[in-house]
Amino acid sequence: MKRKRFAVAVLLLFAGQAAAAPQRIMSLKICTDELLLDLVPPERIASVTFLSREKAGLKFWPQAANIPVNHGSAEEILQLHPDLILTDPFMAPSLRPLLAKTGAKVLEVPPAENFDQIRSVTRMVAKAVGEEARGEALIARMDADLQALAARRPKTPLTVAGWGTGGFVPGTGGLFDSMLTATGARNVERGAFGYYDVESLIAKSPDALVYGDTYSGTTSLRADQDQHPALLKRYVGRRVTYTALYGCGVPQSARIARELQDALLKVQQ
Repeated sequence: MKRKRFAVAVLLLFAGQAAAAPQRIMSLKICTDELLLDLVPPERIASVTFLSREKAGLKFWPQAANIPVNHGSAEEILQLHPDLILTDPFMAPSLRPLLAKTGAKVLEVPPAENFDQIRSVTRMVAKAVGEEARGEALIARMDADLQALAARRPKTPLTVAGWGTGGFVPGTGGLFDSMLTATGARNVERGAFGYYDVESLIAKSPDALVYGDTYSGTTSLRADQDQHPALLKRYVGRRVTYTALYGCGVPQSARIARELQDALLKVQQ
């Protein structure tokens, strides 16, 4: 009899935990979209941001095409009645009192700019959505990708410039640099970031240029500079494109770093 009572108590405990998991989760930022889409099934997602319907995101999370989207407005939040809202620490101050009135739990997820921080935010969101085992599986896959990266690091590192954002060159301390370091390459910009014109970039003489593909093919003055004829001529066979994922630090970043490493190794051949 005691064993039966204990078994029933355990079942009730787990049933209570399952019931407590949020069922109408709303994400207000693209980076929390990406984590959420990796962690829970679409039926538990009330809304993600409109950016998740763009080509760059759909390549990794095609299920977002069938999930309602939001633009972060107060009206959308009130209409959807979420039980959990994922956002970041940089939301508009005027939005905080409104979120408090919804009765939903609000989780402010900090940006992740290295792989330790990715582990931290993944566990944070996984716990909030009741999918801790799934979070650990994502981290394990990321760590396996990092081990594969370490095994293929070149003996002579390339010096690389992150290009393709209108002259903004990401430097050390950010996500791009963490991914680049994992590949075994060296960042040409040793500060936090730099703004380069075409002449300055050529003077730095990186071995390769790396372009993010989030908005590749979009016509703009920025793109005109990114594809300057002097660079196209100088860097024939030494221009690499990678999936930038809006600069979000998520477990997929290690898999993307592996693709980046493959492309950079071809430059060295």
